[in-house]
Amino acid sequence: MYNSDNGRRSIAKSIAHYAYRNTKLEDYHAACVRMDKNFYRVMCGIVSKKLNIVRIFQRYLDEFPKDFISEKTAFDELIKTVPEDLQLRFIRYCQNIVYGFAFGSNWDTAQRIDGIKEKQSYANYVLGGKFLEYCNAGYVLDDKAMCIINKDVYNRIYTLLVDETFNR
Repeated sequence: MYNSDNGRRSIAKSIAHYAYRNTKLEDYHAACVRMDKNFYRVMCGIVSKKLNIVRIFQRYLDEFPKDFISEKTAFDELIKTVPEDLQLRFIRYCQNIVYGFAFGSNWDTAQRIDGIKEKQSYANYVLGGKFLEYCNAGYVLDDKAMCIINKDVYNRIYTLLVDETFNR
C-alpha cells in the first residue's frame, strides 16, 4: 500500500506521529523540558514499543498488492493476509496510521538519509540524530527544537520504509 514515493512519505509522516510525536513527548514539549540522557532513555522506551508494533504490522500493508484500501472489499482482502490472532491489533494499527495522515501537513518533504546500522535498534536509529544531539547538548524542547527534530525523525522513518527495514 502506498508504495509510490509520495505514498511512502505519507506513511512515514504518519508513523513519525504514531511512534514519536503523538506520545508523551507532547507533554514534555508543552512543558519545554530540558533534554538530557535520561530523557533520551525515556523516549527510546516509548518509541521502541511503538516501532515494534510498526515492525509487526507494516509488512502487511507493504505487501498488499493494491494501492489503496479505502473500499471495504479491499480491506477485507487485506485483513485475510493477517494471522487471525493479530487482526484486531492490525485494525487498530491501520486506524492509527490513517489518523496520522491529518498531521504534519506543513512538514518539509522527507529525504532518504544514511540507513540503520547492523544491530542498531529502530528506536536508537530514529532518535539517534538531532534528538540525541540535542539531548547531549541539553537543549530545551521548545518549538524551534521540535521543528528540527521532527524533520530528522521523519527522514529516518522514511529511510526505514524505503529500505524496507521493517519487513526484515
